[in-house]
Amino acid sequence: MKNYIVLFLTISFILGYLSFGFIAFSTTSFLEILSNPLHLTLLIIGFLSPLAASLICHSLHRDKLDGLDSLKAKLKPNNPKRSIIMLFMLLAIHYGLAYVLRIIDSYGDLIDLFKYFPLMLILLGSQEIGWRSLVQPYFEEEKGYAKSIIITGLFWALWFFPLTLIRGFIIPANFFTQFAAYLVGLSFLLTSLYKSSGSLIYPILLSTLIFALVPVIIFKLSNMFIGLAILEGVISLFFKGEVAYKNS
Repeated sequence: MKNYIVLFLTISFILGYLSFGFIAFSTTSFLEILSNPLHLTLLIIGFLSPLAASLICHSLHRDKLDGLDSLKAKLKPNNPKRSIIMLFMLLAIHYGLAYVLRIIDSYGDLIDLFKYFPLMLILLGSQEIGWRSLVQPYFEEEKGYAKSIIITGLFWALWFFPLTLIRGFIIPANFFTQFAAYLVGLSFLLTSLYKSSGSLIYPILLSTLIFALVPVIIFKLSNMFIGLAILEGVISLFFKGEVAYKNS
């Protein structure tokens, strides 16, 4: 495994597990974190760990990753009209499939989307820089397209695991397997969008929208999350044959 991948995963997991693990060990409820400055700081550090790891990797491994200038280039919007159309098409597919599979439980207030969007952009959307432009391309060279996305999705899920141990978190630990499948499905959609557009900005926006919509389009915990992941994987393979890939 290349040094920068080891470094990215090491930083992401150590910071994430220490931060989230401390909160979980304290038995503080997830809803109580906002009123506890220490726990809130740890929560932010944990969520930002993949972004921090990405920046460190690009800075230290300039010979392989071309430094931060390369990262800036990956964030440049390409083919904005076509890419935005595909972004919303994949967003509609995600929720359309969830509706067909009867995973959607209820609907909240649309205003919550705008409330949570900036927060999700920073805490979760920014993670795409590492998962989509570092981890997945590396494993694609080793394992191929589909396997690389599954591996990346599973790493992403494992990074989430200590969060599920925090009392009152939206995903309980006993539902982790289904949630891991859900993240693998998302990884297929996000990778398709990145490969199609050649820009990280679009998977960042798609990830942000999906997580910001959590309080708006409320999913019920169901084993059908696995079915959703399979269908999204099939759709992603279709797009793989339809789009011109750009170098990651």
